[in-house]
Amino acid sequence: MNVRERYVRELEARLPFALGVRRRVLAEVREHLREGGQDALGRFGPVDELAAELAGELRLRAAARASWLVPAVVVAIVFPFYVVPENTLPPAPWVVKPDYLAWKQHVAVAAFLVSVASAVVALVAGRVRPVFSLVPLICSTIALGVAVAFGAVVAVQWIDAVPGTSATITYAAIAASVLLLLAVALVMAEACRAALRHSRDQLAAD
Repeated sequence: MNVRERYVRELEARLPFALGVRRRVLAEVREHLREGGQDALGRFGPVDELAAELAGELRLRAAARASWLVPAVVVAIVFPFYVVPENTLPPAPWVVKPDYLAWKQHVAVAAFLVSVASAVVALVAGRVRPVFSLVPLICSTIALGVAVAFGAVVAVQWIDAVPGTSATITYAAIAASVLLLLAVALVMAEACRAALRHSRDQLAAD
């Protein structure tokens, strides 16, 4: 391993993953080092200083990427959350939905709408100033968690309440919803980690 590659490896260890943005930044650094000649390392300066400078850029890029990734997954969750039940469940035997199902379904739908609205706000904010998208993205993720939790309870109770409901399809839809929720949570965790790491580095520098 030559000196330049060691420099890049040390830089990589000091930067957050940032939803894959780090790889692109490191590729740019490698390119500059390769084209910069013998004095390239000197111009970049110490690894710690460069990492501190790049952390802010990574934070913004990670937030920008999360601002469209999360809304995309929120939209995708409509399929197991609504499309599958609507097209596979047998007709309900009642005229008025039982209260023990109705209120949970209302909570799930309301939470999902909040999640969608927050995701739209995040998407717009991400185009204007990416860091502003983090708060609505967190709200969207929390609301989506509530929607999936209550939706799953309703789905399980629906199996017993409505004869002919397929348990296999129901649990598959629940599993798909949970997996998509986990994907949203992982995206948010990494975006927030990049932001927190940048803030911590700034405090240390002060």
